[in-house]
Amino acid sequence: MKYYYADPCDEVFVVYYDEAKKGYYPVFKEKYGEQPIFSIDLKEVSGKKENEALNKYMDPYGTGKKNIYMAGPLFNEGDRYSNQLNSDALRQKGYATFLPQEVVIDKDSSKLVKAACFYMDFKAINLCEIVVANCNGIDIDSGTAAEIGMCYALNKKIFAYKSDVRNYYNEDFKLNNFVGGLVDNKVYSNIGEIIEEIEKL
Repeated sequence: MKYYYADPCDEVFVVYYDEAKKGYYPVFKEKYGEQPIFSIDLKEVSGKKENEALNKYMDPYGTGKKNIYMAGPLFNEGDRYSNQLNSDALRQKGYATFLPQEVVIDKDSSKLVKAACFYMDFKAINLCEIVVANCNGIDIDSGTAAEIGMCYALNKKIFAYKSDVRNYYNEDFKLNNFVGGLVDNKVYSNIGEIIEEIEKL
């Protein structure tokens, strides 16, 4: 699919051509709505990273028997490795997972890539049925906490994962008290336990 910049003063306002509707529509519906765009001077989005991010936004999950959002920190090799292992285990069972780290933001990322990452996460949360939240660390990652809060508000099924054997708050909850409440004070220590619970749903 091709994407086009629709406003020279707004580098994240991009559109695509919808063959079925025979018109140009905003990519980021969350910000720009769903109305067709007319009388615009289009410039094709040519950057490889930009196109990869926009394609992921358009189809965050692909196919699988349930959509599972993989929440968690992704700021070092250990975080990303753990997230990937958990996602791979779920994919091997036939689930469709959205793993945010598959589109990477770095210091050179354009505003369009950063916007695509934000909106794709937002879209993937709305489309998911289940959330697996990696809660490892001395304290829960701020982005993961925000994702858990949003998913709780949307009535998504949330499974908290924490393989770290140290307990930072107490033996029962192992999480900040408020976050613990959002996940019913249940923390799983490995992805196998979570898969068993998911397959009961």
